[in-house]
Amino acid sequence: MSKNFTKEEKKIIIGISFAVATRMLGLFLLLPVLSPYLKNLEGSTPFLIGFAIGIYGFAQAFLQIPFGYLSDRIGRKPVIIFGMLTYILGSLIGGFAKSIWVMVLARFIQGFGAVSSAMTALSSDLTREEVRTRAFALIGASISLVFTFSVIFSPVIAGMVGVPTLFYITAFLSLLATLYLAFFIPEPENHHREIEPSLKNFFIIFTDKNQVFLNLSVALLHAFLVAIFTTIPYKLVYEYGIPKIEHWKIYLPALILSLVLMAPAVILAERNKKFREVFLLGVALIGFGFLFYQVLNSLYGAILLLVLFLIGFHFLEPIIPSLLTKLTHRDLRGLSLGFFNTSQFLGAFLGGMLGGLAIKHEIFAFTTIGIVSSVLWFISTYLWSKNIRF
Repeated sequence: MSKNFTKEEKKIIIGISFAVATRMLGLFLLLPVLSPYLKNLEGSTPFLIGFAIGIYGFAQAFLQIPFGYLSDRIGRKPVIIFGMLTYILGSLIGGFAKSIWVMVLARFIQGFGAVSSAMTALSSDLTREEVRTRAFALIGASISLVFTFSVIFSPVIAGMVGVPTLFYITAFLSLLATLYLAFFIPEPENHHREIEPSLKNFFIIFTDKNQVFLNLSVALLHAFLVAIFTTIPYKLVYEYGIPKIEHWKIYLPALILSLVLMAPAVILAERNKKFREVFLLGVALIGFGFLFYQVLNSLYGAILLLVLFLIGFHFLEPIIPSLLTKLTHRDLRGLSLGFFNTSQFLGAFLGGMLGGLAIKHEIFAFTTIGIVSSVLWFISTYLWSKNIRF
């Protein structure tokens, strides 16, 4: 069977990439400017800043499993559309929030747009296994391009029209993505099921060693992502004296470099079956990023952390879900991805808490947690991957 995308797969990947990128643009536009903005809301504290950022991940985690299970039972698209409409409501509330507690509520409601499981399952259903890692990489690349756009223009847009307007922009873009999904992305065809939807399936997923390892991996990866992008923008503004409008000069080169390196890493993993080597390298780069920041404890250390983390992140982000879909039965894919994305967003929630800790205290505790976690992750990856046939 051809290892190149078919014409239909190309159309599907382009369509899903557009929908995912449009949806994620709404999220990423807020990330570079949210923590400094929340500092000025009524009742704000360092803890509540981290809580408001992280509560999005907690709410996402709360519904990922039921949404994934429902996508197995009633279909992917109905679940995706419902979740995205909920995100739109939370975005509108965030736009007029004047206190930190209203913002916490808005972020919590935004998090109820728990579409990641169903969206990833939809992508898996509509692509073949031998090209799925590249499909995820292309979708991931579109997200990274959106992220690049956001870190460059978000501070500029926020400076011109204010952060509340970014919430309204996110609502509008999410509506566009919802309409696109509804009318242009097909629902996967029904197939003969070997495993029927059942509560027993929860036990199967929960006790699967591969699932557990990959869940913990994605949780840690996204905890690091949110913690770093809660901490570093705050430090750049309030400790290193760099205004928000200048942050793109740091983010853009790091993102471009990580995206350039992602392509050969994904090809190496997929075509040459070097998943293990790429996985281990990604984890090692993240650990070294935390180590350099701890040793240097300066602007240059923060930049090295960003660069090495983003490279490691883009090595791991397409590989982890691809491995999950390869190692999970098709009939359990929605539920499996529900557990997976629950872990991802619980990690994001904990990352927000860790970022709040780093804002309040010196970075030593923050970087120590990052270093120790990376070392344990590297060792567990080495041991787990010895028994996996990729």
